[in-house]
Amino acid sequence: MTLEEIITTRRSVRKFTDEPVSKEEILRLLDMARWAPYASPCWRFVVIEEPERKEEVAQAARQGWIATAAVVIVVGADTQDFSKAHAWRWDAYKRRGLFYIQDTAAAIQNLMLAAVDMGLGTCWIGSFNEGDVAKIVGLSARVRPVALIPVGHPAEPQQKATRGPLEEIVFWENYEPPKTATD
Repeated sequence: MTLEEIITTRRSVRKFTDEPVSKEEILRLLDMARWAPYASPCWRFVVIEEPERKEEVAQAARQGWIATAAVVIVVGADTQDFSKAHAWRWDAYKRRGLFYIQDTAAAIQNLMLAAVDMGLGTCWIGSFNEGDVAKIVGLSARVRPVALIPVGHPAEPQQKATRGPLEEIVFWENYEPPKTATD
């Protein structure tokens, strides 16, 4: 597949086969994740394969289907690592709290695109009880869980999606929005 095909084919997969995902495949996904751009390499990845633990994480997200994935990757951000690595950015980090979210988001996107290239399916889960997930996987207080990524072999082929027209979302610097009836 070309990069464009990978990007336009990626879907949120919620139905998986029983086929396992090998440790080598998981490590390749995580290797691709770490090549994402970052302000600080604050990402932490916890790979969950044990059925009981996957079930606990699925319940923390109130989405039982998550436990059907071969593995669930908890993506966390070490919120203290940032201050050590880039002290000069620490003030902006504290004010906005965005850098670790941006860093983990870029890593997650890399992981998900690599999964498509490998014939695997994923889904980005952002709604879950952070405290429960942190406790289930044993994260320290300084590591904030940011996302859950179920990974497995899709039960159905991933199809290219459709999106609205580009003109509806791209605006040039001198853009003037069209007048509406309320203007």
